[in-house]
Amino acid sequence: MKRRFSTVLKQLKRNAVVKLAGASNPQRQAVVSLLLVVLTEVALLALTFCTNFLSAFIHNTLEVFHDFRLRSLDNAQRIVSFERTLGIFFEEPLQRWHEKHIGGWSFWNTYYAGVHPVVTVVFLVFILMRMFAWKLKRVNWKQVSEGHRQSGDEDSYYAPDNSSAVVTRGSFNEMTAAQQYRFLRSVWVLGAWVAFFGFLFAPTMPPRLLPVCDFFNAQGANVGACLNTEFSFMDSIGLHGSLLWDWNDESVKTLNNPYAAFPSQHTIFAAWCALSWIHLVGPNVSGKGIASAWFWVRGAMRWGIVLYPMVTIYCIIITANHYIADALFGLLALAFSYAVVYFYYSYRSRHVVHGKEMPGTLLPY
Repeated sequence: MKRRFSTVLKQLKRNAVVKLAGASNPQRQAVVSLLLVVLTEVALLALTFCTNFLSAFIHNTLEVFHDFRLRSLDNAQRIVSFERTLGIFFEEPLQRWHEKHIGGWSFWNTYYAGVHPVVTVVFLVFILMRMFAWKLKRVNWKQVSEGHRQSGDEDSYYAPDNSSAVVTRGSFNEMTAAQQYRFLRSVWVLGAWVAFFGFLFAPTMPPRLLPVCDFFNAQGANVGACLNTEFSFMDSIGLHGSLLWDWNDESVKTLNNPYAAFPSQHTIFAAWCALSWIHLVGPNVSGKGIASAWFWVRGAMRWGIVLYPMVTIYCIIITANHYIADALFGLLALAFSYAVVYFYYSYRSRHVVHGKEMPGTLLPY
């Protein structure tokens, strides 16, 4: 069945390439084939980036908002109880400490609203364009014929040679740019969709909405829990605003899922950016020892990115948009995604290289 599905996809691609580029222009066929790859990737990334909005659409379409709100409040109270049991429910005192000693809410609110999508998009575009440039420069082009057609038949077409699509070497740094892109992209996509299913099946009211009584969605329904005697969280964006958007913006009320908190997609994306950067920079192979200044500069370049998810987690907690548990489960979701992709590529490297069985010692990282 898998082979039949793959054959159907190849047939569809062949028809599209020949139709768009013409049957007699192999160079144009090659370019169109590569552009189809890039457009498909962009569509996948764009859809994945809209998982929050998609979850909001599904809930608004299939569920009465009152039930949706009560279910999210119930899940939030479970998280609070879970954190209190572990002794890690310190979101409120942390926010009060930040208010007293640091402040700067305009910066932190704008960081929450804007850095999350911008940095992720920059990383995705970078690794996609890196893969695209590598294919243009290094991938061999071959004429692909369907069935028993001979090379030169007008129904054949030109496409990138996909013989390098499977990881065949032992470490991430030894992968091609295309292989590295697929590996990192797969981790990000899977992590984002794990969060999406969390938004669907475990909607969670964020801390900022627990004491709120007067915040309404686009349909005029109350979004908060009105538990102002039990919780004292401050909605920092609602109170101080950001430079980009506010919860009261009609577009935000209409498109955003107010209960898309568990697991934290901010944490997943930020940690993925750091993980990708660490992979792309790679270990020190220059041979320069610990006494070398370059050793420390390169180490700072590689590992300094870890500060980004740490600052992001701090931001989402002090702005009362997430619980500590949201961040922890976001990290677990990313770890799960990485493990799944790692073992999938490990399996591919053992068993699917040019259709031949391979030794079990070749791993993608």
